[in-house]
Amino acid sequence: MKKLVCQPKKIFAQLHRIEGQVRSIEKMYEQKRSVEEIIRVVLAARASLDSMTRLLVNDKINGCYDRKMVVKKEELSRLIDVLFDIT
Repeated sequence: MKKLVCQPKKIFAQLHRIEGQVRSIEKMYEQKRSVEEIIRVVLAARASLDSMTRLLVNDKINGCYDRKMVVKKEELSRLIDVLFDIT
């Protein structure tokens, strides 16, 4: 049987990174920093959110999140729909 590759510490670290980036954006805006600087942090936060999405999908596929591996095509299709916001 394949060993689960669960990384809860990595997920929590990523969440804290995102939280810090959002706080930085707020502070930078309050300080009237240049819009270009703020946008750079916004883009970094967006990239962090994308990384978080990858971690969550991997956890779901591997059965780490709810101990249920994605084994059916329909389950994987639902994840893909959410990822690409297909309704």
